Amino acid sequence: MPEGPRIELVHEGVVAVLFLHHPPGNRLTQGMIQELSGHIAAIEKDTGTFAVVVAGAGGHAFCEGLDEAEWSTLSGKDAQSAIQRGFEALWSLEHLSKPSLAAIEGGCRSVGAELALACDLRFASESATFSFPEIDQAWMPSHGATARLPRLIGRARALELFLTAANVDARQAADLGFVEHVTKRGEAMTKALALARAFAEEPRSAVHAIKRTLTESEEKPYRNRFLLEAQHSVQLLWSDAYREAREKARRKVP
Repeated sequence: MPEGPRIELVHEGVVAVLFLHHPPGNRLTQGMIQELSGHIAAIEKDTGTFAVVVAGAGGHAFCEGLDEAEWSTLSGKDAQSAIQRGFEALWSLEHLSKPSLAAIEGGCRSVGAELALACDLRFASESATFSFPEIDQAWMPSHGATARLPRLIGRARALELFLTAANVDARQAADLGFVEHVTKRGEAMTKALALARAFAEEPRSAVHAIKRTLTESEEKPYRNRFLLEAQHSVQLLWSDAYREAREKARRKVP
């Protein structure tokens, strides 16, 4: 692929699709992380986009991690700055007000797995494999996995994956709770798009409020989670979409 953008933004109606395009493994360069941040900011502002799907172009790999050739040239200080930029890009994806889904075919490793974790839901085809191989290089996950993975599969299981660098297939990942949907080979994108479109058919104000409440609740003490839910649910009482839905319900009552 010629030099230039390696993350392609494609609009499938009201769903935005972000394709990682850096064959053969769709490894993330620093330029791609910058592109990802820019695309997420644009999707947040786009009133015509209601959901986003992240996928690897080519269908052979979702993302095999960071671009090792580039990473190996960075000084310690530059690497530290790069980690911060990557953390912020994935944080912005996780906190996007619109639902995000990962469509995973093939390898999903290291920062690639961390990118999938930053999405709200994960569709993995039977070709998908997951791992966190950093321990074999005397390193560790650096873009949020130590915070996000335990929430999905528990501390002990996460620790085991991090310390063994074990390869996990799609079925195993689903059994652990890492993946929500397993599909046939080549169908992860189709299934993810279908659910994204279903989300887009629901009242946008309610979808945003539910996602924001769930995301922010994980960052607050237990009692404050109830207060946050009450705050957002009360705000929806005054939305046009809520009033219209209530009016429709009243008209259906005999």
